[in-house]
Amino acid sequence: MFKNFIQNSLYTIALVTLIGCATTNNVEDESNINEDSQLSNTISDFEKAKRAQEFVDQSLSEIVEEAKTKGDATVNYVASDLFLKAADASLSGDSVSASLILKHVVDLKPKDIYLRKKYAVELIKSSQLEDGKRELKYLIKHADKDIKIKARLLLAGVYGALGKSKQSIKLYRELVYKTRPILSEACIYLSKAYVDEKKFKKAVGTLSYCSQKDRENRSIYAFHTGKIHFEKSDYKKAKKYFNNSLKLDPTNQQSTILLGMIYEQQGDFKSAKVLYQKFLKYDPNNYTALGKYVNLLFTDGEYKEVVPYLEKLLALDPENLNLKVRLGVIYTETNKIEDAKGIFKEILTVIPDSDKVLYYLASLYQQSNEGDLAVTYFSRIKEDSSLFHESNIQIANILNTYAQKDPAQEKRLVEFVKERSKASKELRFELEVILAGYYENRKDLSRAIALMESHIEHDSYTDGHAYYLASLYEKDKAFTKAEKIMLDILKRDPNNSHALNFLGYTYLEQGVHMDKAYAYIKRAVQLNPQDGYIRDSLGWYYYKTGEYQKAYREIKKAFALVSDDVVIAKHLGLIYTSLKKPEKARQYYVEALKNCTKVNEREEILNYIEKLDSVRLPASR
Repeated sequence: MFKNFIQNSLYTIALVTLIGCATTNNVEDESNINEDSQLSNTISDFEKAKRAQEFVDQSLSEIVEEAKTKGDATVNYVASDLFLKAADASLSGDSVSASLILKHVVDLKPKDIYLRKKYAVELIKSSQLEDGKRELKYLIKHADKDIKIKARLLLAGVYGALGKSKQSIKLYRELVYKTRPILSEACIYLSKAYVDEKKFKKAVGTLSYCSQKDRENRSIYAFHTGKIHFEKSDYKKAKKYFNNSLKLDPTNQQSTILLGMIYEQQGDFKSAKVLYQKFLKYDPNNYTALGKYVNLLFTDGEYKEVVPYLEKLLALDPENLNLKVRLGVIYTETNKIEDAKGIFKEILTVIPDSDKVLYYLASLYQQSNEGDLAVTYFSRIKEDSSLFHESNIQIANILNTYAQKDPAQEKRLVEFVKERSKASKELRFELEVILAGYYENRKDLSRAIALMESHIEHDSYTDGHAYYLASLYEKDKAFTKAEKIMLDILKRDPNNSHALNFLGYTYLEQGVHMDKAYAYIKRAVQLNPQDGYIRDSLGWYYYKTGEYQKAYREIKKAFALVSDDVVIAKHLGLIYTSLKKPEKARQYYVEALKNCTKVNEREEILNYIEKLDSVRLPASR
């Protein structure tokens, strides 16, 4: 009978908990209900829970009273059964139910000190402080010495929580100065009570006294002294005590973390890294220290060094997606492309629509020349994402590369540009610039020019785009149009070195306005002396005017600045040829050949080498 009654009562307790949860969920989920209605519902549910709790309390009271009439065996049975249920509630974090049940267990076993201690703890955990205070006073009066000390320590804390600081401090002082061996918790709590009262000297004095009397815990006292100074922003003294704490105990996590925070706030990241690294030798799986050390290494770009620590951090917290993303980024930076792909694929199984992860993964496939897979992942990024625009630019670049290698892919590129251009004017502009570049490389200059001309009035059209259109005109022999664009740029920006160089080099190639050509190029060099392409133009002017030594000096400088440019290497080859140094000429022709990407360039260089070799052949006998 009792077992069934208890079980039914406990179902009611569970119902109380469920009602509380349901109340919270309803308030959060029903966003369309007005605030007054929500408040009304909350009060209503609270009243229901309260009534249910009162019902359980009354039911258990009846069970207890009936058990008392049945004798010791029944009392022991009911007390044991209820205690198990209370313990289960406590383990589940439900201190309200645990204290409610223990109240009746104590009623059955009023002199059981262990039960009353458990009851006092559950009362305090559930914020029933006045009832908890009553139970603690009982324990102080009736329990043995050890439990009395612990009860007094708890009671001091309860007084503090109730705002009775004088009683709290009085009890803590008795525990610190009259109890032996000294109780470290009492020392720390007394110092905290003094801090709450703004009595910092007394707080520090308490910790100093305890450190002298309790040498085993000196590291802890040094930490709390340092913490008092830390909270007052006296970082110099705080550092002193934290360092002292770590000398006494290098495994003190609290001192390590706060000292590290000071170093980081002061910009001394090197000392912070040394500190965390040293601590992790003692406690390699400390999550907090690992996280801080990883952040510093990551910020400083020490990607190779951070990998093992980040992997360990992720092993401790395998569900942390932010850590996985960071590890994926670091794998990318350290060229562990396949590992990075694996991490980002794993993340996508949890958040399949993450635009950032999709972009990372697509970029990795792009980097490993797996263009179709890159396009697949870029294409999954939705139009409302901030990465949508850039993802489409990357798809266009990939399709452009395909079409350059295989003309049959041109239709795919053109159709993609046409379709995605509908998304926005800005995207259309950038996609058609890419398409213009494709047409240029295919020698279809008229289409390239038409596309660029169609965007001259676009808000995003810059001098850079104008410069590109001018280069298209120049290739199409429309020199007047190219010249007009450059002169317009120079009106707005007379010191635009690239426009000056473009005009000078164009005149040079046409063999016209040679004085102007020299003046423009010379001015460009003065404005931008470290630009290899501009240096090459000056050298080419000297070559064209027969001053080969001056040409050699300038283009040699240009080659030092841009050693992988086909034209600059070719120019050096031509100058060496004119200087009657065929071996050197051949060396630079070969250098130019290495970097050729276009068929016509390659044929031109091979032709120079062939002419050079034919001149060097001995006459036949």
